[in-house]
Amino acid sequence: MQKNPRLSAIIDQLLQRPTLPVSVHVVVGELIPFSDGQIFAQWKDSPLMHVELTIRRILAEQQCMVCFQKYHPAQREVACPHCGARGAKVISGEEFFLESTEEK
Repeated sequence: MQKNPRLSAIIDQLLQRPTLPVSVHVVVGELIPFSDGQIFAQWKDSPLMHVELTIRRILAEQQCMVCFQKYHPAQREVACPHCGARGAKVISGEEFFLESTEEK
């Protein structure tokens, strides 16, 4: 199983705390190439397996660098649906971070 390095960093960060949380909430962008199942599998294979994990997905949004229209990249398509140009700025969808924890 390929491990997500960002999730590994979150796990390492949480393990350095004096007490473990009872639940952890992470935000994952749509463009991150790991499914929820892969993230949960990596979590269950860690020392935090008994801590509840919640994933909140963020939809991808891009902005065309030619016509400057914003759009959701359907099936990770890179061509602008408005003008057909290739080349866009990613506005959202690449996030992967610890949003919050709940303590006992």
